[in-house]
Amino acid sequence: MFDCLQFPDAPARVVLVLASGRGGCDAFSLYYLDDAEDLARVRPMSNHAAPVLEEGKWTDLLLPNRQRRLFRSVSTQMFQPLGSYGATELGIVTGANDYFTLSEETRLRFGLDAQLGQVVKVCPPGTRHLQGTTFSTADWNKLRDAGGRVWLFRPQPDDDTIAVKRYIAEGIRLGVNDAYKCRIRPQWWRPPVVPCPDLFFTYMSHQFPRLVANGARTMFVNSMHGVRLHENAPAKAANALPLLTFNSVTLLGAEVFGRSYGGGVLKMEPREASALPMPNPDALTLAWAKLQPQQSSLNRQLKDGVWTSVVRQVDQVLLTQVLGIPESDVAELHHAARTLRAHRHGAKGRVNE
Repeated sequence: MFDCLQFPDAPARVVLVLASGRGGCDAFSLYYLDDAEDLARVRPMSNHAAPVLEEGKWTDLLLPNRQRRLFRSVSTQMFQPLGSYGATELGIVTGANDYFTLSEETRLRFGLDAQLGQVVKVCPPGTRHLQGTTFSTADWNKLRDAGGRVWLFRPQPDDDTIAVKRYIAEGIRLGVNDAYKCRIRPQWWRPPVVPCPDLFFTYMSHQFPRLVANGARTMFVNSMHGVRLHENAPAKAANALPLLTFNSVTLLGAEVFGRSYGGGVLKMEPREASALPMPNPDALTLAWAKLQPQQSSLNRQLKDGVWTSVVRQVDQVLLTQVLGIPESDVAELHHAARTLRAHRHGAKGRVNE
């Protein structure tokens, strides 16, 4: 793998594959280089060949053997996939978020009534407003008052009120009805919806994906994923998971299972999100009992962008105190997560917070 772009017209990084012989292969070696000039110092087929997991990606092969084995051991023995807590779902595909999501000012201007089901509450498109561990009714009200797109246009099929007709006409004037996702619907102006999720999942991020409790009980569009907890999930899971996600094992898992895109963006599709390692229910309950009294303080730190301090505090409680992982191993896991994040950002050799 090359850190620098190798071809002028190719904006993506290059992976050069060298193979020899015939038939299948259950292991390979990985070299991470600055550019093509570094190929001269590589001795192919000389590295220790690492076995490849049946599922997931080979991103963790960028790590030293000890860190890779440590992550695989801890994540399989002490953690379990997010999918064991709940189902990760796609958001509502409207076909034209700028039209179907409305501000309060637009709703009032067209006379659309929430009481009549002409609009429903929605978490605005994008994820910049999801700064803490919970998206509350107060947060929704604040965004509404600030002009955020907090309403979703979705009237009843037989609604022929003047307000609905006017807004549909506005959509036709804007050409929204010709958009592909709208055009293939029986009623172009009525996007299909899914029930409110228990958690939002920020599936595209520069630093790391996050879980946010849906305290406002709003709908959500496809700029984020939703997680619907299983009936047998612990009652505390909705509030505990968003904070406990800030541990080095889960953050490292995001780097291993996620996809790296241009500019250092990390993306996780529902299947990849479902594989994200989360603390098992017993560890979750014990760690949450210790961290819940600090929730307000930790939440403020997250909103202020001081997330590395939160990770250290969660690591200390969850990994060291509850799971009994030696501090030297916790430090290795923390460093591994930072290393892969630095690689994703194109910062080979610079492991920054």
